[in-house]
Amino acid sequence: MDNFKYKAGLYIRLSRDDDKEFESSSIVNQKSYISEYVKSKGIEIYDYYVDDGYSGGNFLRPGFKRLIQDIENGFVNCVVVKDTSRLGREFIETGNYIFKYFPEHNVRFIAILEGYDSFNSNGVEDIIPFKTVINDMYLKDTSRKIKSARHSLMKKGLYVGSSVPYGYKRSLEDSRLLVIDEYASLIVKEIFSMRDKGFSTMMIARNLTDRGILPPNLYKGRNVSKNFTTNLWKASTIKGILSNEVYTGTLVQGKYERVSLKSKKRVLLPREKWIINKNNHESIISYEVFERVNCKNSYYDIRKRKYDYLLKGLVVCADCGKVMLVRRCKRYKDEVYAIYCCRSYATYRNNVCTMHYYREDLLNELVLGEIKNLLNKYVCFDRLLEEYEKIFNRCSFIEYNENLLRKDLVKLREIDKSIASLYKDKSNGIILDSEFIKIKEFLVSDRDKISSSIVKLREEINLFNEQNRDINIRKKIISDFLEGRGFNKLLIRELINKITIDKDKCVRIYYNFKKVEDCLV
Repeated sequence: MDNFKYKAGLYIRLSRDDDKEFESSSIVNQKSYISEYVKSKGIEIYDYYVDDGYSGGNFLRPGFKRLIQDIENGFVNCVVVKDTSRLGREFIETGNYIFKYFPEHNVRFIAILEGYDSFNSNGVEDIIPFKTVINDMYLKDTSRKIKSARHSLMKKGLYVGSSVPYGYKRSLEDSRLLVIDEYASLIVKEIFSMRDKGFSTMMIARNLTDRGILPPNLYKGRNVSKNFTTNLWKASTIKGILSNEVYTGTLVQGKYERVSLKSKKRVLLPREKWIINKNNHESIISYEVFERVNCKNSYYDIRKRKYDYLLKGLVVCADCGKVMLVRRCKRYKDEVYAIYCCRSYATYRNNVCTMHYYREDLLNELVLGEIKNLLNKYVCFDRLLEEYEKIFNRCSFIEYNENLLRKDLVKLREIDKSIASLYKDKSNGIILDSEFIKIKEFLVSDRDKISSSIVKLREEINLFNEQNRDINIRKKIISDFLEGRGFNKLLIRELINKITIDKDKCVRIYYNFKKVEDCLV
């Protein structure tokens, strides 16, 4: 092993939270320190992997991910760090890499300051888990301090967000204070005014786009990925502005909280836990206008969906790639029909795409007819019936449902006993009348749910037994399937991946079972 050729990946990390006053923590000094050590050991340096400004709380760092990729590709078989805290401060994943991942991939791991070298076991490995726990405690302590400091600033009415709301800019005196952006604030006022007059968020977005007004991301000069909607205002952007209390002079912060230090997932906190500072900065619109507009928003956001279309969600615009919308149209003599149309065109217009609509009923007829032809061309009735019989006989449906039925019957008996016992406790004065009513309501509600479940299970078992006795029923099910009768959305999605329609109204079906396209005009 002494003659084994090691190619080392030198990993260097510096967090924004690390104390920059100590030169030994800098990227340059880490690199120099590790390089000298590796050269003194006669180990070849393959590459340096640097993460500058990344926390040790997780391993989603570009430099570290590149290191792992080179390990997987066999380019690196030795990892060297200044100390284990540079590898990571989260003790579970850090320990997993040191004691599981690296050994499994025959990677030598060296933490210089701890004196740990997986090639030369000298008892230090017993201390490493404690070191990683201490590093984890440091991470949690730092996180708590940062959170406390941020909350303290929020309570003082100082803005701690990374991006300033559209309509405001940072004060030159203090970057944590909001001042009005004269140009953008006029656009915000106009948005609220149009909404107050009854304009929909989509109509407002189109109006601003048609006038060439830059959307917030471009106005603020952010580095955004360019696509066909980059220069367009979106209805979601308008909704976000209309629902933001910041324009009334109220600063609302601390609305979200991470589920844990080791997760990036955030949850919305109840309003009473938010940090709210009223009359914190100069307002752009009055609170009365804000309330009036948001009452309209809440009213229009309640959508009653009466229709569920067979192919909805599968139909895609072949030109822009967006899922097509379904719109209901009314023609003379009160004829009502639905059409699929391009979502990009309906949303943005502005030459983003073309409408190229297709009638929903004609598309259903076309697609179902094509599926029927394919089934009759390629599927053998007798073979399908044979497979059906095999699956039917193997199916543990009856056993499973009878087991559920037995459990529900036991639960029902227990509830009946509990109700009878409850009456005794009431008559003996053990529980109050108010407590009796609440407990009884809960038990009765639970009993009703279980009774409904029992009825449904018995019906399903009886139906299954009936089908099992009569082969003609199974033959009818297969015949209906091959004839395209009784197709539902679930079955359609099992067969079809997507359906595209281009500007020439050419329909193309992409199936799930094989990569075949059929073009229908």
